[in-house]
Amino acid sequence: MQSLQFYRKAFTAQRPEGRLTTHSERYALAALLSPLRLPLPWIFSLFGTDKQREGGHSYAAAYTDAFGPLRSKRIKLLEIGLLKGASLLGWRAYFPRASIAGIDIMPKPEMTRGRVRVYQGDQGSAADLDHVCANEAPFDIIIDDGSHFNRHQLFSFYRLFPHLKDGGIYVIEDVQTSYWRGPVRGADYDWDGYDPFEPEFKDTCVGQFLELAKYLNHAEFLSTERVDPGHASLAKQIRRIAFEHNLIFVWKGPNVEVSNWLATAVQ
Repeated sequence: MQSLQFYRKAFTAQRPEGRLTTHSERYALAALLSPLRLPLPWIFSLFGTDKQREGGHSYAAAYTDAFGPLRSKRIKLLEIGLLKGASLLGWRAYFPRASIAGIDIMPKPEMTRGRVRVYQGDQGSAADLDHVCANEAPFDIIIDDGSHFNRHQLFSFYRLFPHLKDGGIYVIEDVQTSYWRGPVRGADYDWDGYDPFEPEFKDTCVGQFLELAKYLNHAEFLSTERVDPGHASLAKQIRRIAFEHNLIFVWKGPNVEVSNWLATAVQ
């Protein structure tokens, strides 16, 4: 543990000359730590990602539960929205055998290094997402930490979900914006959410996945009169949807079990 404290101090101190000042140096540290199987909260704290921060998001526990079984495997991970690259470094430190791709609307070529490749693109652009998928898909994990606009979260999901492997996990972060309308907290742009008790909430990211969760039991519907064919078709490819505070997890896999109603009737 003493050596881990050394790394933390070296990384987070008031960096004098030569003290982990570049992305390249931080990447080298992530690669060095990767085989040690350090706890994810520690990794997030070390690299400074806002996925785990006092007074902010607390995503580490949910990610540990979801990603733990994949940690030692040769996976492909895609993350949308990179900021200064802290989460890319965190994933590099957490997954020792992963190939990692990132996409950001701003050019960040310095973040392409070793097991990590970064693309410039807009998550609201089909052409940009398709370009990344043509080079990197299929994926085991996709994480949307992009614009947080509902329209982009939903567009990216529907465009990228076909490029997720069976058994893969799709994550949408910061879905609090489903509940925000207009210029919240001094923003100079308008969020596109709704009050959860307004009818329009069903069109937000959270609203759409709450509706989709209902379709996971599509085989038990006794009537198809009001069924949405798109939701029904998509639900046949989803094994599980989980909601955490400001997070949505989707596990991809065949969901084609027959109705329990039919099984009971046969008996």
